[in-house]
Amino acid sequence: MKEMVVAEYEKRFRDVSEIAVVGTSGIDVGRMTVLRDTLRAKGIQAMVVKNRLCRRALGSLGLEGATALLRGPSALVWGGSGIVEIAKTVLQEAQTLTELDIRGGYSAGQVLSRADLDALARLPGREELIAQVIGKVLGQAGRVAALAMAPAGRLLGQVREVQERAAPASEPEAPAAVSGPAAPAAADALEEERKPETEGPEPAGTESQGSAADAPGRNPPSDTGTESSKQ
Repeated sequence: MKEMVVAEYEKRFRDVSEIAVVGTSGIDVGRMTVLRDTLRAKGIQAMVVKNRLCRRALGSLGLEGATALLRGPSALVWGGSGIVEIAKTVLQEAQTLTELDIRGGYSAGQVLSRADLDALARLPGREELIAQVIGKVLGQAGRVAALAMAPAGRLLGQVREVQERAAPASEPEAPAAVSGPAAPAAADALEEERKPETEGPEPAGTESQGSAADAPGRNPPSDTGTESSKQ
């Protein structure tokens, strides 16, 4: 008979790694049934146990740390999303069922005290954490969508600002010096560009007259013929 009870405990708690231990002294069968139904509706289970036989079962499952909490009429509470939800639920039920004595719990190989469960109950549960993460993700997505819907000029300006912040400052490159045989030719070409424009050529007639007057070996025209005709 005892071996059957131990086997039943082992079957029930084989996949359990986080539990709370509560004292049930002063709670009659009717109110304990209501408590189990209330917890079951939240995905959490509770079971009144025989301490000595339950210690054997928990020891064989690697949960021997929780056996220290089994003293007097006891019940194990497990399930839900983990120890945080278990702590929240049993503390909430203890507000109406004042005889419920929350002794502690067991999680991740550590024995938890009543104070530990109180601290865990103040943490956000799994659903709350998921809601917070979704809220942050949606907030980021909303900002990205607003940026995408912004006018093109504003969007381009923000992109350029990000690029300028990311790109390291670079010094302007100095012009390459001209060397080799092309250097004199480049210098001459630059000098020619700097010379002022010369005046245009003189009229052709003026140049011819000046050349004829100044030409060597030519005598000026004689006035002899003119004087003879007058005579």
